[in-house]
Parts: sequence; C-alpha cells; structure tokens
Amino acid sequence: MDLSGEIDILGASVGGVDGADGARPQPCLETRNLSVCYAGNRQALNKVRLTVPRQRVTALIGPSGCGKTSLLRCFNRLNDLVDDCVITGRVRLEGKNIYSPKIDVTELRRRVGMVFQKPNPFPKSIYENVAFGLRIRGIGSRRRLDEIVEESLAAAALWDEVKDRLHHSALALSGGQQQRLVIARTLAVAPEVLLLDESASALDPISTLKIEELITELKKRYTIVIVTHNLQQAARVSDYTAFMDMGDLVEFDTTARIFTNPVKRRTEEYITGRYG
Repeated sequence: MDLSGEIDILGASVGGVDGADGARPQPCLETRNLSVCYAGNRQALNKVRLTVPRQRVTALIGPSGCGKTSLLRCFNRLNDLVDDCVITGRVRLEGKNIYSPKIDVTELRRRVGMVFQKPNPFPKSIYENVAFGLRIRGIGSRRRLDEIVEESLAAAALWDEVKDRLHHSALALSGGQQQRLVIARTLAVAPEVLLLDESASALDPISTLKIEELITELKKRYTIVIVTHNLQQAARVSDYTAFMDMGDLVEFDTTARIFTNPVKRRTEEYITGRYG
C-alpha cells in the first residue's frame, strides 16, 4: 500500500481481512502529517499518516533510527518529556486530539499504557507492583485490590506462577516473569491501548514465546502497537505492519501482504535482508 497519497488502511482493500465476521476494524489511533524534530534539527518523523485499527496488533518495523520509537512515544505523549522536541501534526485517540490543551496527560497515559524493552518492576512485592496504580487512583478497598490484582496477573498469564508468593519481592522473578508483571501492572489501571517497545528483545526464547502468546490473547481486549527489530516476531504476532525508514512511513498494510507482496522496493529490500 503506497502512502504517498491520502490512503486510509480501513479502506475496502484492507477491511475485514482478519475479522471472523468479515467486519472492518474500526480506527483507534490516527496520525495526520505527524512530524517530530529533536534538538539540533534532527528530524525523527516526516509527516506520518497512519491509522491503527482497534483490537488488532500493529507492528512498527524498520532499521535502527528510523523513527519507530519516536512514533510510539507520540501515542501517549512521552516525547513531551524530551527537551527541545518539536511535534507538529495531529494524533487522535478515538477521534479526539491528544495534543489538545484540554487533555489530561496523566489520564491519557492510563488509557495508553507503555511497556519498555527492559523490565522495570518497582522494588516492592509482586502484589504492590500491580496495586500501585490502583492506590494512586484512590482504590483502597482490600477486597477490590485483591480482585484486580488477581485479574491483572491472570490476564498477563502470570497468576498461576506467583499466586503463592504475592508478597515476595518482584525483583526475585525471572526476566520474563518481570516483563509479564509489568504488563499486569499496566493492565490493572484498565488501559485501552498497549504500546510495547521491544518488550521481548531482552528475553530468552521461552520467555519471548510466552510474551508473544500473551500478545495474541490480549488483542481480544486491547489495541496493541509493538516496535520490534525481529521480523519473524512481527510476522507471527501482528495483524498489520508499518515499515518505516529515515522518519518516513514507507508502506503500511496487512502483515501478510507486507511480508509476501510489498508494493515498495525499499520494503522488499528490508524484508529480504538486503539492507537494514
């Protein structure tokens, strides 16, 4: 799919590809003419136009420095924390401009949760890691906390492994378990979107497989956007794939089409390993 024109991924050529009922996926996140420039006039994104469908997995792929993470960080305004970062264009979540002055950024980051490459559990118990955001939101009922902690750990496929040691340190968990704990902590505050930035790249193959299985399960309830350098992983877990290069969104389509019949030569060369 060529993005040089006004093309929307929810058009007839894409709609209904992976829906059991043939229904087209609805838009969740949308960018229009989104550009990001860091200090020193380093252009990270160039007028990116993208529509991320609801309750699907969208993978962002491309060589290092192509703008994948910069784009991901625009979805929950983490780039606001970067000095001298200039952002132009629009980003909409469920049709509303997230860069509007009226937007509560804290609430936005609850709705759009992010999991980073390296697991970052708090130096607290497993239970308190998951309950942390709930307490900040004013949930004090022990019964309610217990319910949400169990639900979140179960959703992150971790409950059975830790239910007998909830009050042990989270730092004693393995790397893969820590990453799933971080996902559980994110799920506990009821987000709508999950952003995963190379969330399995630091894990062993078995832990990586569990994260991939978890992603497949979670898309039934959440919109998921992943950044990955692992093309095989993108092919396994994503429904749609965006190939980026030098700040440009070169091509976006269903994952099957991107990996088997890309339109752009740059995409084909990257997918086949001829560069990047």
